[in-house]
Amino acid sequence: MYASVLASLVALVAASQHSTGLPFIEVGARDLFGLPIQPFGIIVATGVLIGAEVMRRYALKRGADEDDLRGLTGWVVVTGFIGAHVFDILAYEQDKLAKDPLILLKLWDGISSYGGFLGGAMGWWFYVWWKRLTPGMWADSTVIGLLLGFSIGRIGCTLVHDHIGRATDFALGVDYPVRELIARDVYEEIQRSGHHVGSVIRAHNMAMYELAYLIPVNALILAMAFSKKKRWPAGLLAVLTGLLYAPVRFVLEFWRLNQSDTRYAGLTFAQWLSIVAFGAALYILTKIWKHGSPAPLEDELGGRVGGRLSTLAALAKANAAAAKTDDRDDDEATTKAGKGKAKSGKGGGSKSNGGKPDASADTSDKSDA
Repeated sequence: MYASVLASLVALVAASQHSTGLPFIEVGARDLFGLPIQPFGIIVATGVLIGAEVMRRYALKRGADEDDLRGLTGWVVVTGFIGAHVFDILAYEQDKLAKDPLILLKLWDGISSYGGFLGGAMGWWFYVWWKRLTPGMWADSTVIGLLLGFSIGRIGCTLVHDHIGRATDFALGVDYPVRELIARDVYEEIQRSGHHVGSVIRAHNMAMYELAYLIPVNALILAMAFSKKKRWPAGLLAVLTGLLYAPVRFVLEFWRLNQSDTRYAGLTFAQWLSIVAFGAALYILTKIWKHGSPAPLEDELGGRVGGRLSTLAALAKANAAAAKTDDRDDDEATTKAGKGKAKSGKGGGSKSNGGKPDASADTSDKSDA
């Protein structure tokens, strides 16, 4: 069986070397009443809005406050965009930084997804600490919304070919016109990574691969998040998302046009981050699986605000008091039952003798003997 599968894969690769790749189709700017509209910006904004709404629904189902939602969403979005740009410059555009240090302030000039994750995580952690929120529930709600919004954003990246990878013979590579690669200032590096075929060079569309992978990941995470049959420990969905994303990002990094990037023991900075993220997520997952518990739903909060440490403390106190009351009731019931048995035992003899044994019966027995 394995031999047949291997043979099929070899045949597929061999066939792809002689077939054409996917056509280059770019969705550029459009005019609307004389105003230039960028499809990429619209798609990214749509992703942010949809992701925020999914985050909102998940959190409200667990009794979250609207102010906490708006505040946390704002912090994550702002710090995420800042981190995406700063990380991109520091990790991938060091030459530009040396020429123009002010490029760090040009937030529109280059972004990195990992930088967005790091920046958003820093903003998220500060807000959760500041407002004394519960990390597990808010991590799940944030990551669920972020994953969907980020995946929708990858549609935009795919359409505008923001992440062109190395040259390839793979059938799902895109046949990029040489003039387009020259205009994007990536022609020389792509040419070094592969061969030139006529007026086109086939190369990886990295965003398309990532989008194809994220579609089933979104389906899984959303199904788990909004399942009516199973409730998962708080924080599990967030770390599971990290476990699923880190490996694919590690692999895709090998196909990036990043040969000039600094290597550390043969790996890029982003690949090392993937390793760290995977290890941390795996460790946290084991802790959550052993000791975690689901976040309480709105109807279990007794009118309290969900997603706050003070609420969890109040619930724990109320549960402890209820358990203490139950124990006291059990003790009282046991005591009453014991007294009832003792009273019943004392009243077991003849009424005429005040409960004492019948002496006549004893005398009769002796005479018979």
